[in-house]
Amino acid sequence: MAGGMGGDLYSWDVRCRDARRAGPGGISADRQRAVDALTEALSGERTGASGAVWAVRLKPGRHPEYFYDGLIANGVRDPRSGAVTVEAAR
Repeated sequence: MAGGMGGDLYSWDVRCRDARRAGPGGISADRQRAVDALTEALSGERTGASGAVWAVRLKPGRHPEYFYDGLIANGVRDPRSGAVTVEAAR
């Protein structure tokens, strides 16, 4: 990945089954911390929640934006068992 202003960055977010509210999310400079944060956030959500970790880079400027460079991992909290699974993208 081409590094952004601060080097490699990783965005993680959780999508809740309840479309009326956004789930937790964040940015990390450490890939494994982003995956761990996704795993922890999913375990605190209702079953059926899902999430992802993306490699991102920051485009600086008057209105900075993140550009998504590639999917790192997908995660889900199983609707039946409640188990959290996070797998690296292929």
